[in-house]
Amino acid sequence: MKRVVFNQKGGVGKTSITCNLAAIGAAMGYRTLVIDLDVQGNTTHYLVGEIDAEAFPAEAQGVAGLFKQTVGSRRMSKNPDSFVWETPYENLFLMPSSPALAVLEKELESRYKIYKLRDALDKLEGEYDRIYIDTPPNF
Repeated sequence: MKRVVFNQKGGVGKTSITCNLAAIGAAMGYRTLVIDLDVQGNTTHYLVGEIDAEAFPAEAQGVAGLFKQTVGSRRMSKNPDSFVWETPYENLFLMPSSPALAVLEKELESRYKIYKLRDALDKLEGEYDRIYIDTPPNF
């Protein structure tokens, strides 16, 4: 089951709703993935705390890493699951956001961006019972 939480306006509770729905799913025993597409990274911060940029370079990890491998091509060289992190919570996994997404946005071909996300979700769907996506206001 995939769910996208979105609204064109910021500050309306998208991140809180996403995190709470994911926490409920994980607590019910569902293998749950949260994908943080918002450059602000509040979902990432809530679920794993501060990220050590040296230990986990943004361009090699999370959503930025997933999209970076497809710049100039629609093909993914790595399985999308390799960009997913464990959280301290049982059954709850995260594909984190990072500020690198803001820079990467300019490099992504806008006409293929949605297909890249769809392709990644199709590959992840078999690994997780529930997938929740936190989006930025401009999504």
